Amino acid sequence: MEYTPNILSIVPPLLALLFVLWKKQIVPALLLGGLSGSFILSGYDIGFFYHFLNKNLQILGQRGNMELILFSLLIGGLIKGMEKNGGFKGFISLLEKKKAGNSVRTAYGLTWLIGITLFLENWSNILINGTATGPIYKKLGISKAKLAYFIHTISINLVALILINSWGAFYMTLLEGQNVDNSFFVILKSIPFNFYCIISLIVVALAMIFNINLGPMKRYKDKEETEVEKTEKEEYVPPKKSVHLIMPLLVMIFTLIATLYITGEGSITSGSGTTAVFFAVITSIVVHFFYIRITEKVAFQDNLKTIYNGVGELIPLGVLLVLALTLGRICMEIGTGVYIANFTDQNLPLFIIPAVFFLLSCIISFATGTSYGTFSIMIPLAVPLALVTGIDLPLIFAACISGGVFGDNCSPISDTSIVTGLAAKIDVVDHIKTQIPYALVSASIATVLFVIAGLIMI
Repeated sequence: MEYTPNILSIVPPLLALLFVLWKKQIVPALLLGGLSGSFILSGYDIGFFYHFLNKNLQILGQRGNMELILFSLLIGGLIKGMEKNGGFKGFISLLEKKKAGNSVRTAYGLTWLIGITLFLENWSNILINGTATGPIYKKLGISKAKLAYFIHTISINLVALILINSWGAFYMTLLEGQNVDNSFFVILKSIPFNFYCIISLIVVALAMIFNINLGPMKRYKDKEETEVEKTEKEEYVPPKKSVHLIMPLLVMIFTLIATLYITGEGSITSGSGTTAVFFAVITSIVVHFFYIRITEKVAFQDNLKTIYNGVGELIPLGVLLVLALTLGRICMEIGTGVYIANFTDQNLPLFIIPAVFFLLSCIISFATGTSYGTFSIMIPLAVPLALVTGIDLPLIFAACISGGVFGDNCSPISDTSIVTGLAAKIDVVDHIKTQIPYALVSASIATVLFVIAGLIMI
């Protein structure tokens, strides 16, 4: 029976939002939102828990959802295989071997090159970048605060713009859950509107070129050390090991394009994005698996164990995907987006809505420190709103992504902020104090651009 949208339609996402702001825990928040929605949809029946479980099973039973969930898990196995066989360290050795001396220009160029290349996952991107460039920055007298700002901002914003990683899979999963056709190309069209990510990268480049120091960065100096740092001598990994990074990435990209062409019957733009990314990671794992077996003589069982370990590390992401999809489906059935669309249509000019979604996403992501949690709540609201009001879907989708990345980029409780502190060997509070002014400049410019885009496109 079709549910008529009313004030109760906003209860599931509102409960999820309030819980995540309170406890900073996204999985329980999504559970609470989903269960409350099932309670309403089941007519307040005691069997609402069965209704909720059934929705989860329906989500898992859809091919597109399963492909994206499996991709998100398998990418962990691929990354673990690259790391275990020296792909990351070999790539760094290759870059170190090729660079011409130590200079500020070299250090900054190396920071960008590592950030761009390691687009599969943001944690490894930050950690490897900090480990590789940290000693060079120290030698050149560049502060740890700048190192932290550069590696954090380059990593999080570049990874958010790339489609063939777990972030891209998460985007597609949320859009597929709202019955959006050609979700891959909706995301592709949204990239030019992802204003916060793009502006943030431009600001980093300008800060490097013109030595721009905003706010606390002007007076920041590395703290005097009372004791000599103890550093462990890292095992040397020959540059040729970089093949374990470069080859799987090339296989992924080639397979992605080929699968889009095949599933689109000769037209890449008509291909299935979910199938493409799934086959891309499967093919890359298989090719790399046999390459390791032949060239490195690694035992079959050891290879499998490495992949299993990598997949296991991303199981929480798989759980998050299923719960986010279920809440999104429940919100769609309960008419949350339609109710909000009718409300905003009567109370807000349409051109301002993308900017409002961006700012709301900024607040949520900063308060919770989670971009994925912000996407999980905001995108199921944005998609129906766009479909009902005629707002450009890629534009409002990009607003949600930009706002979600903002908090991940500068919240003191963000996991990437903590990882950055470890990578740059800087206190997280010091990092956030020096990072926020740059993030606020980028967010302010992005807000203006969302308003302008709204005026032009709506």
